[in-house]
Amino acid sequence: MKRKTIIAIILTIALSGAGAITYRGYAVEKEKQLAESIVSEAIAQAEIIQQEQDRKIIEAWSDKVYPGVSVMGTDLSGKTREEARIILDTDVSEKLKEHQLTVSAKDQMFPLTLAELEIEVDSATLAEEAVKLGKSLPDEEKLTRISRPSEEELSLSFGHNEEKIAEFVKKVTSEVNQEAKNATIKRSGGEFIIGEHAEGRVVDEDKLMKDLKKAIDELNPDQVVQADIVVSQPKITTEALAKIDSQLSVYTTNYASSAAGRKYNVGFAASKINGAVIMPGETFSYNQEVGPVTAAAGFRSAGVYIGNKVEEGIGGGLCQVSSTLYQAALHSNLEIAQRRNHSMAVSYLKPGMDAVVYGPYLDLQFTNTYENPVYIYAYGDDRNLTVAVYGHKADMGGYTYKIFSETTSVIQPKSIEKEDPTMFVGETEIEFKPVTGYTSKTYKQTIKDGKVVKTELISQDSYKKVDKVVLVGTKPKPEEPKPEPQPTPVEPPVENPVEPPVEEGDN
Repeated sequence: MKRKTIIAIILTIALSGAGAITYRGYAVEKEKQLAESIVSEAIAQAEIIQQEQDRKIIEAWSDKVYPGVSVMGTDLSGKTREEARIILDTDVSEKLKEHQLTVSAKDQMFPLTLAELEIEVDSATLAEEAVKLGKSLPDEEKLTRISRPSEEELSLSFGHNEEKIAEFVKKVTSEVNQEAKNATIKRSGGEFIIGEHAEGRVVDEDKLMKDLKKAIDELNPDQVVQADIVVSQPKITTEALAKIDSQLSVYTTNYASSAAGRKYNVGFAASKINGAVIMPGETFSYNQEVGPVTAAAGFRSAGVYIGNKVEEGIGGGLCQVSSTLYQAALHSNLEIAQRRNHSMAVSYLKPGMDAVVYGPYLDLQFTNTYENPVYIYAYGDDRNLTVAVYGHKADMGGYTYKIFSETTSVIQPKSIEKEDPTMFVGETEIEFKPVTGYTSKTYKQTIKDGKVVKTELISQDSYKKVDKVVLVGTKPKPEEPKPEPQPTPVEPPVENPVEPPVEEGDN
């Protein structure tokens, strides 16, 4: 029974008794004091009764969860520690494992239940917390919680399984992340075929881990965690390649007389640079595009310049490809960033027109100064090597370019004899074949509407001569031993030969 009700009943009884005394008459001071004493005693008695009842009520709930307390919607009211722990291990644990949230990444959805994360409820700690809730309050507030309970949801107590969360994040990133993919282009049948580019995507893993932990703690129904994605564009886009519409220049050199190994290397190196795309402002490196010049990379042995002579070496013929490319780049007015001529003149180009390469020290490099990409086409057919540059026709501004060189001097080699004591007198051997030396100047003409509007010197080159050196033997020949006299052979007497019989029919 509530405290005020009990007190009201006692007061009514006491006042009734006092009224009776008054009714009997005789309202004297002493009787008033008696009435007051009766009322005070009744109130005190009621207080004692009420306190005892309150104490029993509070004591009865001392080891139980106060009314209105729940976890994940599961009511724990009136449950002991052990009862609450069992409920937390069963009903609440199942609800927790079934709780689902979703990660949204780009246009994909990744559902996740907490059972996959192997999260376990700390039932003992949570049961203890539920039972202790409100127990430190004053008795009045305890009685209020018991008599007029209000709903109170306890937060779950559990730890994050970092390894499982990380595994889930890796699953998301493995399906969402992708490297930016360049658009592709190739020339076939006189037309360009362009493949679509793809943007790059990278999930912010650290932030997704943090957001997942927060979402797990909150346990909101139907929660969606939005993954942050960094998007990147490829270097070469489909739109950029679509601007390539015309041949800006083309150049051809001949290598029909080359040995088999050199022919192979020319065609192989051409295939390495074929299809290269140079974006606006980008610098092309021949050595980088061709890659390592080794037998393991597929190159063969052929003649190369070594010192003052031609010797067999891996990659002979690569310089014809670089030189032909150099001319194509000049004729399309690409900006030459690095180039050097050979030490000795080459047979396939006039002096001043070549470009030697020898990685990593000597390279051919040029920069695309146009607003749109350019495309390199290179092909060798065992006779002719052709290199063409394609790009956006309007980038040329209506100009064309002509490259020519003039030989400014010719340096004829001498013929020198050099004694060699290791060779016998009368023996000779050519140590160095003669090579003519040159100096040259190379020019570029800018032409518009058929008229030369500008002529500029682009290089001055020199090529060393190599004198013919003939080794002449000086080593005396050893005297040949005289033959010893041989006895004259005695021929046996000749006997009369016997004529074979003549048979019929021989004539």
